[in-house]
Amino acid sequence: MTIGAIQSNTGAYALSNSRTTMDTYQFLRLLIVELTSQNPMDPVKDRDFLAQMAQLNTAQQLERMSGMFTTFQAASLIGREVEAVLPTGTRLSGKVEGVQMSSGRVFLTINGEAVPMESLRTIR
Repeated sequence: MTIGAIQSNTGAYALSNSRTTMDTYQFLRLLIVELTSQNPMDPVKDRDFLAQMAQLNTAQQLERMSGMFTTFQAASLIGREVEAVLPTGTRLSGKVEGVQMSSGRVFLTINGEAVPMESLRTIR
Protein backbone atom coordinates (compact mmCIF):
# COMPACT_ATOMS: atom_id res chain seq x y z
CA MET A 1 0.00 0.00 0.00
CA THR A 2 1.24 3.43 -0.88
CA ILE A 3 -0.10 6.30 1.20
CA GLY A 4 -0.66 9.50 -0.75
CA ALA A 5 -0.38 12.98 0.61
CA ILE A 6 -2.48 14.02 3.57
CA GLN A 7 -4.96 16.55 2.24
CA SER A 8 -6.82 19.16 4.26
CA ASN A 9 -10.56 18.70 4.02
CA THR A 10 -12.60 21.22 6.05
CA GLY A 11 -10.52 20.97 9.21
CA ALA A 12 -10.00 17.21 8.95
CA TYR A 13 -7.32 15.39 7.04
CA ALA A 14 -8.05 12.70 4.47
CA LEU A 15 -5.65 9.97 3.36
CA SER A 16 -5.63 8.81 -0.21
CA ASN A 17 -4.60 5.23 -0.93
CA SER A 18 -3.08 4.43 -4.30
CA ARG A 19 -1.05 1.60 -5.71
CA THR A 20 0.80 2.78 -8.78
CA THR A 21 4.20 1.13 -8.32
CA MET A 22 5.29 -2.39 -9.20
CA ASP A 23 6.13 -4.46 -6.15
CA THR A 24 8.94 -7.03 -5.96
CA TYR A 25 6.64 -9.99 -6.63
CA GLN A 26 5.28 -8.42 -9.82
CA PHE A 27 8.78 -7.55 -10.98
CA LEU A 28 10.02 -11.12 -10.41
CA ARG A 29 7.03 -12.56 -12.29
CA LEU A 30 7.77 -10.25 -15.22
CA LEU A 31 11.47 -11.20 -15.15
CA ILE A 32 10.68 -14.94 -15.09
CA VAL A 33 8.26 -14.62 -18.01
CA GLU A 34 10.90 -12.70 -19.95
CA LEU A 35 13.62 -15.29 -19.23
CA THR A 36 11.39 -18.27 -20.13
CA SER A 37 10.15 -16.60 -23.31
CA GLN A 38 13.53 -15.57 -24.69
CA ASN A 39 15.03 -17.07 -27.81
CA PRO A 40 17.62 -19.71 -26.74
CA MET A 41 19.72 -18.78 -29.77
CA ASP A 42 19.84 -15.14 -28.62
CA PRO A 43 19.79 -15.11 -24.80
CA VAL A 44 19.79 -11.99 -22.66
CA LYS A 45 23.16 -10.32 -22.64
CA ASP A 46 25.05 -10.23 -19.33
CA ARG A 47 24.83 -6.48 -19.00
CA ASP A 48 21.05 -6.53 -19.65
CA PHE A 49 20.61 -9.19 -16.95
CA LEU A 50 22.74 -7.17 -14.50
CA ALA A 51 20.68 -4.07 -15.26
CA GLN A 52 17.49 -6.01 -14.50
CA MET A 53 18.94 -7.28 -11.23
CA ALA A 54 19.87 -3.69 -10.30
CA GLN A 55 16.28 -2.68 -11.05
CA LEU A 56 15.05 -5.50 -8.79
CA ASN A 57 17.31 -4.27 -5.98
CA THR A 58 16.00 -0.73 -6.44
CA ALA A 59 12.40 -1.97 -6.35
CA GLN A 60 13.09 -3.86 -3.11
CA GLN A 61 14.67 -0.81 -1.49
CA LEU A 62 11.74 1.39 -2.51
CA GLU A 63 9.31 -1.16 -1.09
CA ARG A 64 11.18 -1.14 2.26
CA MET A 65 11.24 2.65 2.33
CA SER A 66 7.51 2.75 1.62
CA GLY A 67 6.90 0.39 4.56
CA MET A 68 9.02 2.54 6.86
CA PHE A 69 7.20 5.68 5.74
CA THR A 70 3.83 4.06 6.45
CA THR A 71 5.04 3.00 9.91
CA PHE A 72 6.33 6.50 10.72
CA GLN A 73 3.10 8.04 9.47
CA ALA A 74 1.08 5.61 11.63
CA ALA A 75 3.21 6.42 14.70
CA SER A 76 2.59 10.14 14.18
CA LEU A 77 -1.15 9.46 14.55
CA ILE A 78 -0.89 8.27 18.18
CA GLY A 79 -3.18 10.44 20.29
CA ARG A 80 -5.04 11.82 17.27
CA GLU A 81 -8.77 11.40 16.68
CA VAL A 82 -9.40 9.31 13.54
CA GLU A 83 -12.18 7.58 11.66
CA ALA A 84 -11.79 4.23 9.92
CA VAL A 85 -14.02 2.02 7.84
CA LEU A 86 -13.48 -1.63 8.77
CA PRO A 87 -13.52 -4.39 6.12
CA THR A 88 -17.04 -5.27 7.37
CA GLY A 89 -18.22 -1.75 6.42
CA THR A 90 -18.54 -0.64 10.06
CA ARG A 91 -17.29 2.87 10.88
CA LEU A 92 -15.05 3.23 13.91
CA SER A 93 -14.03 6.56 15.46
CA GLY A 94 -11.65 7.23 18.32
CA LYS A 95 -8.13 8.12 19.36
CA VAL A 96 -5.18 6.11 18.09
CA GLU A 97 -3.77 4.37 21.16
CA GLY A 98 -0.91 2.50 19.53
CA VAL A 99 0.65 1.08 16.38
CA GLN A 100 1.64 -2.52 15.69
CA MET A 101 3.11 -4.47 12.78
CA SER A 102 1.89 -7.91 11.81
CA SER A 103 2.77 -9.85 8.66
CA GLY A 104 4.23 -6.74 7.06
CA ARG A 105 1.05 -4.72 7.63
CA VAL A 106 0.59 -1.72 9.93
CA PHE A 107 -2.33 -1.78 12.39
CA LEU A 108 -3.61 1.12 14.50
CA THR A 109 -5.11 0.40 17.92
CA ILE A 110 -8.37 2.38 18.13
CA ASN A 111 -10.68 1.83 21.11
CA GLY A 112 -8.76 -1.36 21.91
CA GLU A 113 -9.29 -2.78 18.43
CA ALA A 114 -6.55 -3.41 15.83
CA VAL A 115 -7.50 -1.60 12.62
CA PRO A 116 -5.51 -1.94 9.38
CA MET A 117 -3.84 1.32 8.36
CA GLU A 118 -5.49 1.12 4.93
CA SER A 119 -8.93 1.30 6.63
CA LEU A 120 -8.15 4.80 7.91
CA ARG A 121 -10.33 7.46 6.28
CA THR A 122 -9.98 10.76 8.14
CA ILE A 123 -7.79 12.36 10.78
CA ARG A 124 -9.05 15.20 12.96
